[in-house]
Amino acid sequence: MNNQLKMVQTSVHAYKLGNEPKDYEYWLTQPPIKRIEAVEILRQQFISEDESKQGFQRVCRIVELSQS
Repeated sequence: MNNQLKMVQTSVHAYKLGNEPKDYEYWLTQPPIKRIEAVEILRQQFISEDESKQGFQRVCRIVELSQS
């Protein structure tokens, strides 16, 4: 059996308010496979937090217009 270890590097940067980089700029610098992996992680988190709810909530509202 082949054991694979993955090294995780963490870095912290401090920015002045208003000068922080935009999230989309960061993700544009990442390779497509990393972007897809991030979306999959978010999808799995959403599914595990919301297992009790299935499907979409349906809302119907009837609005009567007054004739003027």
